[in-house]
Amino acid sequence: MLKKIILSVVGIVVLLAVIGMLLPRQVHLERSIDIDRPASLVYATVNSFQRFAEWSPWADLDPNMTQSIEGPRTGVGAKLSWSGNDKVGTGTQVITASEANVSVDNDLDFGDMGKAKAGFRLTPAEGGTHVVWSMDADMGAGPVGRYFGLFMDKAVGADYEKGLARLKTLIEKLPAVDIAGMVVDEVELPAHAIAYVSKTTATDNAAISKGYADAYAAVGTFIAKNQLTATGAPVGIDGAMSETSYSFDAGIPIDRADVEGAGDVQIKDSYAGKALKFVHVGPYETLEDSYRKMDAYIAAQGYEKNGATMAVYVDDPTKVPAEEMRTELYWPVK
Repeated sequence: MLKKIILSVVGIVVLLAVIGMLLPRQVHLERSIDIDRPASLVYATVNSFQRFAEWSPWADLDPNMTQSIEGPRTGVGAKLSWSGNDKVGTGTQVITASEANVSVDNDLDFGDMGKAKAGFRLTPAEGGTHVVWSMDADMGAGPVGRYFGLFMDKAVGADYEKGLARLKTLIEKLPAVDIAGMVVDEVELPAHAIAYVSKTTATDNAAISKGYADAYAAVGTFIAKNQLTATGAPVGIDGAMSETSYSFDAGIPIDRADVEGAGDVQIKDSYAGKALKFVHVGPYETLEDSYRKMDAYIAAQGYEKNGATMAVYVDDPTKVPAEEMRTELYWPVK
């Protein structure tokens, strides 16, 4: 009887092993969701790990989990490393390929738990973007791993659904603007002495234009009277804005700071440090569009603002056609 039992157990084990070897070695799972925002905003968010912790479905499993980000801020080479309890384990995730507004691919390394590949695919959908989040894993040559593969979709699929729902909530809080094709540079700004006038005007374009014109006229007179030299294009530094009023500093960089202000004209150093630069091309009346795009870009990329926005009016509107005028916009960030 004992011999029969042993033979039966061995037979069952062999049978299970044979069945296991016939199971698929490669496992694929995916989940999808529609997000009511342009693909460019979705892409900017998932092509980086800067905001991953905010929508990750695994963030709640270990409040004490440590995460670190290495490499470039976005795109190929960006790397996320994590270490936590038994529920989240230890591992890394690296962006290996990305196509603007179309796809992002990642390599996942779970240490002793194995490796996998994940990816996002973005396609146009009515009113927004259809997002597919997928994962492909090699369950190994042995039967045990392949049996685990049978439960992969059920075990991880729920997490993917949770993560996509959080991603949707996060992105749909961003301004509904398309940031495709934006060229934004991260720069380091040096401090410059500026002669400026502080103004508060109504929010219509005519009032703002007159405010800037009056301020620049006063600064120009001050520069000439004090035998100073302008060292750059006129600048505008944003202040507070409400529904009825807009405050700003309008100034001109100067070669010396060893003079005292007079009247409405004051002297100060401009912001020094890291900033994002975007060049607006077109009339001043359309600057608001660029501001909205940059606000969405900054939010999607997870930057933290660090001061007032500054505009440098590169071209003279009396000499350059409005549609060709360049305005350099700078957002101080941490």
